[in-house]
Amino acid sequence: MHELLRMGDLAAFVGIVDDGGFAESARRRGVSASTLSRSVTRLEEQLKVALLRRTTRSIEITPEGAAVLAEAREILDRSETLQEIATSGQAPAGPLRVNAPVSYVLHVLAPRLAEFHAKYPDIQLSIDMTDTLVDLIGSHADVAIRLGQLPDSDMLHRPLGRTSWKLVATPEYLDRHGWPETPVDLAQLEQVRFAAPDHINTLRFAGLADPVTVPPAMTAGNGEAVRRMVLGGLGIARFSDFMIEEDIHAGHLVELFPSQLQAEPLAISALYLTRVSGLRRLGVFLDWLEALIE
Repeated sequence: MHELLRMGDLAAFVGIVDDGGFAESARRRGVSASTLSRSVTRLEEQLKVALLRRTTRSIEITPEGAAVLAEAREILDRSETLQEIATSGQAPAGPLRVNAPVSYVLHVLAPRLAEFHAKYPDIQLSIDMTDTLVDLIGSHADVAIRLGQLPDSDMLHRPLGRTSWKLVATPEYLDRHGWPETPVDLAQLEQVRFAAPDHINTLRFAGLADPVTVPPAMTAGNGEAVRRMVLGGLGIARFSDFMIEEDIHAGHLVELFPSQLQAEPLAISALYLTRVSGLRRLGVFLDWLEALIE
């Protein structure tokens, strides 16, 4: 009788490809590289094809290996779905890897994660912070939270809400440089700018045909760095509401021309690859996320 493929061997093969090599995959999984090598060798012998070309420093997947990889992912997904069904009466459990922008983690997720952990103590969350769109497979993420317009993609996604924009500065900065009476007066101040995306730096106001150009004080590639610079009195900047809501309430920042600033609210979305119906821990996490920003 033909020997059945082992789920562990399939998982090892997928992990080696995703991690980019035996050594890294062994480190992540807490096993030896020789154990993973035996799993791949066993698969190759059973399937009678070469899956990987191995050198001392790298691996290269063969065309046959690529075909097996796609099927292996599907088998593993189905296996996890069956496990979820079998334990449907139990609390959601297991690892869940999340990738999100730095600002979203610091201002939205981190202050509330204790609530999620108390409600679902058997879900082991791990969170990576990246401001750019990531490859979910390459980054080992189950779900990625992203702000703004989503690119065309085959990934599944769920809208989590929208956040408005606010133009702010510290009262001390405005005391030194002058409080603007109209949006046009902003040109006499300085702006702390985002390196990307550049449209965040554009300031449009109701009743003005053209945006108001404010001289740059400094540029940063991280939203949290821009926030700290503004709090430090370097100039004005436009932020999504969740980043500076507490600063405004505490009086550290003041909002400028709230009824006149024209900026489309920023969409917040979750992207994922596995069907929510087949992964309960992902489903409850997405439901919880959706309630964070209303």
